[in-house]
Amino acid sequence: MNHPLQHEKRTSTGRSQPTVPANHETITPEITLTDRLRSGYHRIWYEATQALRWSRGTYREAPIATIENLTSTQNRRIEELSANYGTHFELRHPPETTLLNYGYLDLLDRARQALKWPISENRKVCDVGSANFAYADALQTFFKPSELVGTEVDGHRLYCNGRSRIDYAHGHIQDLAHTHYVVADYRHYNSPAEIITAWYPFVTPKPLLAWRLPLSLFDPSALFAKIANNLVLGGTFVMINHSPTEATVAHRIAESVGLVSRGQYVHTSPLRPRPQPVVLTLWHHS
Repeated sequence: MNHPLQHEKRTSTGRSQPTVPANHETITPEITLTDRLRSGYHRIWYEATQALRWSRGTYREAPIATIENLTSTQNRRIEELSANYGTHFELRHPPETTLLNYGYLDLLDRARQALKWPISENRKVCDVGSANFAYADALQTFFKPSELVGTEVDGHRLYCNGRSRIDYAHGHIQDLAHTHYVVADYRHYNSPAEIITAWYPFVTPKPLLAWRLPLSLFDPSALFAKIANNLVLGGTFVMINHSPTEATVAHRIAESVGLVSRGQYVHTSPLRPRPQPVVLTLWHHS
């Protein structure tokens, strides 16, 4: 879930150590009275935007050819990614969106190498919780899909400039082939895919409330069950969590719906500093 101007996861061998114990206790999230009051307020605004479905049409951010104020390490990594993937995000996006895409591509690329993750091109990719889909370019570049679909439950959210998420999303995917943006609650979205990605799904209620969403949308078990149902046999679910602690919670939920972890990568050297290391986990059907 990203604001349009504020975008929004090893050891010496390169392979991460497990962050989830084999037998872990069920974690029950605490929901306070204050949380419920906040949720009621968020629900009013959420339902209002759903009813209004406001859109002023596609909004395209102006690109910039160079990115300033980068460290030498960041410059080297971006040059490496550009050379390896034949892409230059800065020619299509403004600085913040450009760095977001390079950051996501950096994580995917390092996880691919660390986990020896084979990537098959020309597969359908579906992204869950895409916000304004500012990172669609990175997914296109990495997966080279036959079709890319971004889904977002709050796609009609309004920004302070009078534009909505769907306006930004259509601008971000305007030049990407076979790419679509769907405003939908993924818990009720039926569309099979060979690869499903979820960047920072809500597995505890506090982050959901921080993104101004009502608790009625908080049901990670139902969300993961739908992901498992939509994932074709032999397909891969790619989940990214904000921290090892969050990954532990997500791991329990994913296992409860029949998904099996096939590898986990802890990103300790991100393109941009983060308070905690992001965790990427690959999942398959049991």
